[in-house]
Amino acid sequence: MSINSLSTGPSQKEVTRQVRRRPPGRLRRSLHDLIFGTHDQATSQAVGGYFKTLTAYSTVFSSWDGGLYEAALTRSAIEAGARQASKLEPNITGTAEPQATRTLLTSPNPWATMPQFISRVWTCLMVNGRCIIVPVVGADGVTQVGYAIALPNQCEVKQGRDGTPWLHMRFASGDETWIEWARVGVMTRHQYRNDLFGDGGNPLDQTLQLLSAQEQAEMAAIENGAQVRFLGKLGMNLSPDDLRKKRKEFNESNLSKDNEGGIAIYDASFQDVKQLTPQSWTIDTSEMERIRGNVHDYFGTNDDILHSSWSEDEWNAFYEGMIEPFAVQLGSVLTAMTFSTFEIANHNSITFAANRLEYASNATKVSVVTNLVDRGVMTTNEARDILQMPPVEDGDKRIIRGEYIDASLISEHTVEDAQAALAANALSNSTLPQTGGNDATAANA
Repeated sequence: MSINSLSTGPSQKEVTRQVRRRPPGRLRRSLHDLIFGTHDQATSQAVGGYFKTLTAYSTVFSSWDGGLYEAALTRSAIEAGARQASKLEPNITGTAEPQATRTLLTSPNPWATMPQFISRVWTCLMVNGRCIIVPVVGADGVTQVGYAIALPNQCEVKQGRDGTPWLHMRFASGDETWIEWARVGVMTRHQYRNDLFGDGGNPLDQTLQLLSAQEQAEMAAIENGAQVRFLGKLGMNLSPDDLRKKRKEFNESNLSKDNEGGIAIYDASFQDVKQLTPQSWTIDTSEMERIRGNVHDYFGTNDDILHSSWSEDEWNAFYEGMIEPFAVQLGSVLTAMTFSTFEIANHNSITFAANRLEYASNATKVSVVTNLVDRGVMTTNEARDILQMPPVEDGDKRIIRGEYIDASLISEHTVEDAQAALAANALSNSTLPQTGGNDATAANA
């Protein structure tokens, strides 16, 4: 197929995939091949020079290796958010691309479950400020059958022969691949100058350097304090060699395991010997709080979220501030990379949400269930799901309390109708035969 025959528009995804078709009979021998298939020469020939953006900002980025994920404090902050984000559940609307979308309900790829996939997307986004999601292709090298996360060492956006952007990725394994930009999902956290990847770099660089310096200083102080235990003052001037000999003699006589009695003895050449009190060195509390505050602000978290000791209001605030925007962006990115514009216009979409009531207090759960079930807003099984109870038979029916009526019948049940019914009931009661004592009195008369 001629490269010049590639077209743009709604059918771009279907047409441009043809240049990536895998040669028949060739085995996939690496994770790279399992995700992208194996590429022939036509793929690289379909790509030309760099793709130009409006801001003229570089369309090349490299993964940041400053050790953000290696620090205990930052990793715990990232992990706390990843744990909560992994509880998001996908919702698929429409029937297009069923081979790809149905994997989101269980495992988006053979080596990761959906919670693991979401957790890693969150982690990559927090560490690198961006996360690249790529399609997993089937045996034909074209059909999308899942989703995977790509963590390349370097990315370049280049222009195809037909003018459309392609993504060129190089990995630490030495593999490289080209893939159409329309088939890639890019999640970004800081979107300012870079039109495609968001802004790189890391605002926490100075905080991480300060944290590392504090830890190194603390370690050095502890080691030095443990090494020097006595301070000796000699009563005469000695050469450097004689000083080393005196120190060695004192150590061997008093500080070795041979000193079973534990008594230190020294000769008259020492004018004075003082034992140094070991001291523990710690980071200044205010300085440590400033470091923790910087990390918490950057990741939108706090100690209560990290330690899972939040209140209901605190968790709701964290969900609305961090988890929900992440869920919205993830759904939008997967929708755009999975469906064509025609399919999206016909209401095919992917969204993510969490049942927030699962994390509410028992009092809130009972209140919600009580108020919504008897009004027909929620079924019995939906209420049991909130209470983390298994569904029951016939639990999907909606029930409504007897004093509620259909809104469309309001006009038939006015106040006048109610008053007329009350008067009719009173009249009916007055015409009923009397019983009890009245009957007995009438008989005696």
